[in-house]
Amino acid sequence: MPPVENRNVIVTNEAVSSSFGFEGDSIEYTATVLDSIGLPLPSGFIANLLRASTILLGNQPFNNSVYDQGTGLLSLIFAVPPTIGSAIISLNWLTQSMQG
Repeated sequence: MPPVENRNVIVTNEAVSSSFGFEGDSIEYTATVLDSIGLPLPSGFIANLLRASTILLGNQPFNNSVYDQGTGLLSLIFAVPPTIGSAIISLNWLTQSMQG
């Protein structure tokens, strides 16, 4: 069994296509997401996109339809939820074991 190597996930350059929207509008979240040594994450990596504590997109795999393995650019489209007020959009994830 190969030795276990722990790496952190680093999220930079977070942006949303619009800072305002009505319920049901589509907004794009983008970010550069790499591991702590600057490598892209594997396609099996899974994260949630949150607005405050509300899950906008749950258990989103970093497959090639949303994640560029060459640049580490993540692009997720979500619908504005039916809540009022402003909140921070963020990614969260659990500790995951990856091979390869």
